[in-house]
Amino acid sequence: MSKSTARRDDLFEEASLEQLKSEHQNLEHRLRMLSRPRSKSPEELAEMQRIKKKKLAIKDKMMSMQG
Repeated sequence: MSKSTARRDDLFEEASLEQLKSEHQNLEHRLRMLSRPRSKSPEELAEMQRIKKKKLAIKDKMMSMQG
């Protein structure tokens, strides 16, 4: 692999990592909004579970990208 190809791959990985971090932060914000003390609908409870699973998957992917 050439140096330019390796650098391009590094830049792509950095961009992907930043995108994942941003998505993780957005999910965290939504989860905080849903977690406010009040009664929750079944749909909100299900959304909270989906968000938690997606956050975990994103975190795992970020960890694997960081080596």
